[in-house]
Amino acid sequence: MKRGLVVFDHDEVSETEWDGRARRVQAEIRDAGVDLALVYNDVSRGDDIGYLTNLVIYWNEGVLAIPATGDLTLLTKLSMRVFPWMKRNSTLDDIRSGRAIGGLVADYVAGREPGRIGLIDADLWPAAIVDEIALATPGWELVTLGSIVRDHRSIPSSAELALLRDGAAVLRDALTEATVPGLGARERIAALERTARGGGFVDILFRNAEDGDHVTVEAAGEYRHGWLLVGRTFGPEPWLVALVRARDASLEVLRAGASWREVEEAALAALDGIPADAVSGIRWISQADFATGGELLPAPTHGPADGEVAAIVIEVIDPTGVRSVLTDTVLVTGTGVEPLTF
Repeated sequence: MKRGLVVFDHDEVSETEWDGRARRVQAEIRDAGVDLALVYNDVSRGDDIGYLTNLVIYWNEGVLAIPATGDLTLLTKLSMRVFPWMKRNSTLDDIRSGRAIGGLVADYVAGREPGRIGLIDADLWPAAIVDEIALATPGWELVTLGSIVRDHRSIPSSAELALLRDGAAVLRDALTEATVPGLGARERIAALERTARGGGFVDILFRNAEDGDHVTVEAAGEYRHGWLLVGRTFGPEPWLVALVRARDASLEVLRAGASWREVEEAALAALDGIPADAVSGIRWISQADFATGGELLPAPTHGPADGEVAAIVIEVIDPTGVRSVLTDTVLVTGTGVEPLTF
């Protein structure tokens, strides 16, 4: 549940940068021949709207209206009583409330010459909302747009990287607190929540698995509007150190432009001594997809781009189905990687 700290500080991210994010997206929708673009977000997937406005969608849902030129507007079913807080903590001056998203879009375009409405990341929209908008805006053509905002989010700016580094330090402390020997599952979750949220995280998603003394702890955390991913397995098995060897071997090879197959081969070659018949593998997830664990996109066959923040996930599943994992978040450049979470 998103209940952490919301910060709108121009010393962290300048007003010029906030404005530039919106203008870049507007330039792309103009190039696509679109008059109005819409971004749908709910509590489970609010990063695009957060990136453009600093709004955190704590509950309910919202659609961000992005005209080809002009200011952005949030259309939401949230009560108007929260609007003063939302305006103080965002780039928005115009927030509109109503009972249905379709009706809100219809009111927004009323009086305008019908044109083309583009749905950003259209494949991820709820079908019912798409149908609702189509019925409410006769004469307008609905078209699908790609992951325009997500693509910008995938390469953090220098200001965003500074915040990610700050968040990584907090998350390392939280993981240390959560993995003190002798803690039970609830105590681990409490320690992680307490340290991460107390350190400024907006959201923290936690996964804990236990099989006797074999314990796996994984966390995805949102700090400002960037995410960090980390995972560790602890247990008596001596071969678990091979996960570290595999991670380090992969990061020796990984850099922007490197063949992902070479990265895989380096990791798996170092992953020795694991149980016979175990299933092992390595994958990467873009920071832009940490909120959903990369589950909404097909696994990439290429490696991260220059300047992309990514999680490197190394997994081993033994013949009994017990899973071990080592996950860390890194910044990938043309010359190598910068570890963030270790």
